[in-house]
Amino acid sequence: MADLADLKTRSALAPLDIIHGGPADAGVVLTEIPFRSKLVLRGHLSEKAFVSAIKSVLGAVPPAEANTVAATKDVRILWTGPDEWMVYGDDTELAGKLATALDGQHAAVTEVTEHHTMIRLSGRHARDVMAKGCAIDLHPREFGAGRCTQSHIGRITVLFDQIDETPTYDILVRASFAEYLWTYLEDAGLEFGVRIENLG
Repeated sequence: MADLADLKTRSALAPLDIIHGGPADAGVVLTEIPFRSKLVLRGHLSEKAFVSAIKSVLGAVPPAEANTVAATKDVRILWTGPDEWMVYGDDTELAGKLATALDGQHAAVTEVTEHHTMIRLSGRHARDVMAKGCAIDLHPREFGAGRCTQSHIGRITVLFDQIDETPTYDILVRASFAEYLWTYLEDAGLEFGVRIENLG
């Protein structure tokens, strides 16, 4: 497993030499969130011990409904299959804590922090940018805050999570495709004005 402290010196988007800034009234805002802990969790919600262990660590129960999200202020749990979830948050010890809590159970925790990066797309035209390259119906009646899905943006597969109704999307992408996704989103947003922000 890669050391997270080392990972912080080599963002997946570092080769692009991204210049931060842009118009204050930009319709699209892009932010890289590269070092958030990410893990794949597998288990069965029918098992009380599994649910109890997860809730004790994450403070929430993984969602049972397809393409929904359970969240606290520190972590988000995205449904990716009937017995599988993507979990992300800022706690670098998250995977270890879950593995300890689930010890001896028929469950699995796989850290994927180093395999993925996250790009946040927000602003009043974020949905328009997403719609250019994604076949999912993103109309607020169909897809709103608290929803997630695996789909394509442009030519690559991503997992995205709608955070709020601004709208704001957190897009998880394999690190090897991060440069492609960033340049795609930047180009798709040009007609609306793009501002690039630092995290925080």
